[in-house]
Amino acid sequence: MNEKMTATTNQLQAELIASDEFTEIQAAYEELKKNLDDYKVFNDFQHAQQNLQQKQMQGVQPTQEEIQNIQAIAGKMRDSKPISELMTKEKALSQLLSDINETVTKPISDLYKS
Repeated sequence: MNEKMTATTNQLQAELIASDEFTEIQAAYEELKKNLDDYKVFNDFQHAQQNLQQKQMQGVQPTQEEIQNIQAIAGKMRDSKPISELMTKEKALSQLLSDINETVTKPISDLYKS
């Protein structure tokens, strides 16, 4: 990456860190970590999801037990206010990143539309 793009990217990173979306997700994650039971459920779900994705990438079907396990964890997540709050904040951050990506890649889209 050239020097100017590196500087712009670093500036964008700084702006992202300073954004409401990032600071809100950061605060929600810190709140979640204070509740050890909910934090464990959140981590269990992440690990189960990663294992499921690895199997799918390898073309291996998950077992019925694995599917039931992740569904049970997902049910616990829905019942957790701190996790729900984090997921809401994640959606807002994801939308911001999507908007940024759309803006950055617009010249490519426009190129292929012409």
